[in-house]
Amino acid sequence: METQRTSYRLVLVPCPFQGHITPILQLGAILHSEDFYITVPHTNFNFPLNYPDFDFLEISDGLCEQNISSHNFIAAILGFNV
Repeated sequence: METQRTSYRLVLVPCPFQGHITPILQLGAILHSEDFYITVPHTNFNFPLNYPDFDFLEISDGLCEQNISSHNFIAAILGFNV
């Protein structure tokens, strides 16, 4: 008798700051190896390219490029509180 294994979909949502995308993708790779389907929402500025087994969902962060520069960190934080 053959048993059917159920696969689940996980949505991993990283914080949109430097250094948060890589650990989320590494966690996703581990979970994907355990038969989970992985979806990662991302902004225009944080688009990973080399994860063909993941589904990526582009979302708007409401920020323009000048607000996310390292010189304007406070404006970027305030932009999240829309």
